[in-house]
Amino acid sequence: MSTQSVKERVVVVGAGMAGSRFAAELLLNNPDRWHVTLIGEEKEVGYNRIMLSSLLAKEVARDELSLIDVDHFRSHQGEVIAHDAVQYIDANEKHVHLSSGISLPFDKLVIATGSRSSQLNIYGNDASNIIGFRDMEDVSVMESLSQGSQAVVIGGGLLGLEAAVGLVKRGHKVTVLHRSSYLLNRQLDEESAALLLERLQAMGVEFRLSVSPESFNSLSVSANEVDSTDKAHSISLSSGEVIAADLFVVATGITPEINIAKEAGLSVNRAILVNEFLETSHKDIFAIGECTEFSCNTFGLVEPIWGQMKSLLAYFENRFEPFSIEPVPTKLKVSGVHLFSVGKIQSENNEGVIQYIDRSLNHYRKLIVKEGKLVGAILYGNVADGSWYFQLIQNQTNVSGMLDRLIFGESYCIEKVA
Repeated sequence: MSTQSVKERVVVVGAGMAGSRFAAELLLNNPDRWHVTLIGEEKEVGYNRIMLSSLLAKEVARDELSLIDVDHFRSHQGEVIAHDAVQYIDANEKHVHLSSGISLPFDKLVIATGSRSSQLNIYGNDASNIIGFRDMEDVSVMESLSQGSQAVVIGGGLLGLEAAVGLVKRGHKVTVLHRSSYLLNRQLDEESAALLLERLQAMGVEFRLSVSPESFNSLSVSANEVDSTDKAHSISLSSGEVIAADLFVVATGITPEINIAKEAGLSVNRAILVNEFLETSHKDIFAIGECTEFSCNTFGLVEPIWGQMKSLLAYFENRFEPFSIEPVPTKLKVSGVHLFSVGKIQSENNEGVIQYIDRSLNHYRKLIVKEGKLVGAILYGNVADGSWYFQLIQNQTNVSGMLDRLIFGESYCIEKVA
């Protein structure tokens, strides 16, 4: 009489991009070995958060955001539990306890709880019309705004600018607040940021730079108005200006979601500490995505997270492909705006800078070279050579023989390089 092998139980906590894709690929690669349960606190499971800005801007439909085929996953005996948050993890007994009362045993656990929008520690930050820009619910709130509403976006980084443009395209008046004197100050220099600012202003976005929010100002609510929701009607700035708005979008960064990991006794710092195989401090418990910290680094871009997923899948299949940190290009997902940034954006004393600007075409390039190797690139307008510059940086190619042509791109550098 044949006996069927018992499948190992893998529970994945977090049905965002990292968790859902890992769960799907693990199960579909070897359905006879694993029983996979995917748990998410949102109603929607396995959608592409990167495309939320495109959804807001009406460039894609909701059904185009699917990252995994949930029905296909379930047809391979994968289990999906949505809209049910994990309350706590019993790491010693290997059980996950959900808010619904469900208790799930596991042989291996993968924590992929991602991150949440950072909150402003200022007066009035609990008003109901203050949101982040992280999930479908946030987009739904922005979609429900009445035509011609006033919105304030706090933060001139990637997410903030994408939210601002999306809201403008929906017919709203938008003002972006940014602490720095120029936009995307972590990805661009002042010259390229000035070109970006001009372009976004032409699209209808207003800006207040070098300012900080000091307080949200809320409507007074009478004590007998039981069903009333306290909303902020304006925001006060460090400059003394007060800006009125119907909605406030906070896009000042993200905070790794580590609460359940910390309560389970896992080692955490800014995020859940993992090694190169994505193992946490507890045996058979792993973590991937924005909730992780590896070699003093946390992660907010998707490329390193896909690298983590690849390494963890290999580890589960008894192969060893350790995760390592590589440079990741930055791109802004705004239709009609093209920029590319990778590596260093500011030079030091021992580094050379090559720059090119054509204001008539709104094009800008800046390359930073150190000891004959390209270590950083900023492209605005024409970004066609971005992937080639990125390859030069990754391969540590010696570009000394083509410095006079390097700024013009790959087609001008036809000589074989070292």
